Formats: sequence, structure tokens, C-alpha cells
Amino acid sequence: MEKPDIAFPKLTRNEQTVLKRIIEQAKIPDLEIAKKMGLSQQAIFKIRHKLEEVGIIKGYMPIIDFKKVGIETLVVLGIRFTKQVWEKYSDDQISESIRKIPQVIIAYRIPESGISHLLVMGFRNMEQKDRYLMKLQTKYSKEIEIVRVYPFAVDRIIKESNVGLLNIILDKEETPTAEFLLD
Repeated sequence: MEKPDIAFPKLTRNEQTVLKRIIEQAKIPDLEIAKKMGLSQQAIFKIRHKLEEVGIIKGYMPIIDFKKVGIETLVVLGIRFTKQVWEKYSDDQISESIRKIPQVIIAYRIPESGISHLLVMGFRNMEQKDRYLMKLQTKYSKEIEIVRVYPFAVDRIIKESNVGLLNIILDKEETPTAEFLLD
């Protein structure tokens, strides 16, 4: 008998369907999913619990309207830590330090020579973003090199959902490319 892969658990059709419903609407009640699937509320509860236990669902986050809470500017920032930083700190220590920066919305470790990290950061406005980046340039110039800066207003966000991608993955479909072109 084959052992289940804990890192990549195989999902039953019902587990995939429940996961899709949760992806589409995180706060959907188990009873509503149960009615749509023709299963009991207890069965849905068990499936949701399993998805949480194996780590597929790590939590439930609200989608926040940045502008309404006072964040008007986002920046995609490509940085490279200097040799001195890499000699003094481990990759894990650097990652933990980045996690503590409140302005960082999402961060990636990039194994490229051009940059070491790609950060998406939020600010009240362009002035706050400028002050923050100038401080990085001056106070931390021996530790961090700013390689690329792409600032934009939050009202320029076109899409902020991974629902489509997750549905393609769960359905094991090929990733379509035609939608990217404006035919």
C-alpha cells in the first residue's frame, strides 16, 4: 500500500469541491456547502477540518480595500542584500526580519544575481513611500541595495485574487494563454 504524501495530499472530489467553495467565499457556512453538494453539515465540517489539519487551508483572511483604510500607494521593490549581511545572517534570519516589517504585504526570496528579494509594500501615499526609500538608501546603504522600484496607486490594481489559478490547479486543467491576449 502506498503511503500518502503529507507534503502534497491527494484530495477526493468532495474535498476539492469544498475547497473551491471556500476559496470563492472564505466565510461560507458549512451548511450552505452541504446543501449545494447534497452532503451533511457534519461531513463538510470534517472535510474543512481535514483541509486545515493537513495545512492546505492555513487561515482565513479578509480582502481589505486598501484605499478605504488609508493605503493609497503600493510599491514593488527589488532589493539585494550586501555581502556583509549574508556573512552575518542566515537566509532564515533575513526572512524573519523581513516578516517583521509592517509595510511588507508579501515578500519573495529570489535566487537571482540581480536581486535577492522582491517585496510588495504599502504606504499611505507617495510622500511616505519616498521617505521610507530614502531612509533605506541612506541609513542602510551598507546592508541593502535598492535595485528596482515600481510604485503605483492602489486604484490601479486590476486583479487581486488567485481564485482562477486555484480552480485550474484543482481541476488539473492546462493553464490557458489565450485570455492574456486582447483578441
